[in-house]
Amino acid sequence: MRNNGERCWVAYSTVESKEHATELARNLVEQQLVACVNIVGPVESVYRWQGKVEQTAEWMLMMKCSESQCEELKMALPRLHGYEVPELIMLPIADGHTAYLDWIAASGKGVGHE
Repeated sequence: MRNNGERCWVAYSTVESKEHATELARNLVEQQLVACVNIVGPVESVYRWQGKVEQTAEWMLMMKCSESQCEELKMALPRLHGYEVPELIMLPIADGHTAYLDWIAASGKGVGHE
């Protein structure tokens, strides 16, 4: 937990293209719903959808956010995403570089840290 009591999180999602990943990442950062997004890909996803096993190349978004951003991210991502059931997995960050975690915690709306 940060000095200000704000816990940091990492959230994962996947999208169908690099272009969509970039657009979504920029949108989330601009709206101050996350501190930053790493775009990884392509990754190969194997999953069951509507009774069939599917295999698709996707792009992974690794999003870092503060606890106060989590609820807004959970509401905004499905609206901005495009998939019928978008992946959103959120995990608390147990520890890390203090200055980096402080930066994430300060990334919420109205804070203005660069």
